[in-house]
Amino acid sequence: MSDGIFPDEATIWIDIKDVDGSALATSDLVTGEISNFSESGGEKDTESIPVFGGGNIDKESPRSQFEVSFDVQMQYSPSTGASTKWDAYKFGTGLTSATEGTAKVVFVQWLSGSDYYTRAYNNAKGVSFSPTSSADGNLTGTVTFKLSPTTSANIANVQVAAAAASTLVW
Repeated sequence: MSDGIFPDEATIWIDIKDVDGSALATSDLVTGEISNFSESGGEKDTESIPVFGGGNIDKESPRSQFEVSFDVQMQYSPSTGASTKWDAYKFGTGLTSATEGTAKVVFVQWLSGSDYYTRAYNNAKGVSFSPTSSADGNLTGTVTFKLSPTTSANIANVQVAAAAASTLVW
């Protein structure tokens, strides 16, 4: 029987786009804030079109955009005040609806014993941050990044590896 992959085995880094795994720093780590990770998109659809004379022609659509989301527990930092980093992914350093966040690289790595499983996303734009709170709960939110499957030069923006994040390059 094999072991599962658990949240306490995960390490998550968010940095500026194009940063290779070997250049990740502890200051890029996200610790103690994320309660959920999800990825969607990236589908490659093929449609079969019937043609005269029998048979079909397969029409392949381009791969769809990827979407990566994290549910976060907002943390208060006594040295900097309430954390605005999640807002900054959406609004940039201006933190207003007139400013935009910059593209990021996101690494999500699990380590179980000596076995790694890593998902990496480059050129990921923070498109939404939705904070929410109830009277008897913490301030939480969901931050969502979107990215194309490839760059304009046809270089992959998503990598999956059975290796450490530090080995991945863009």
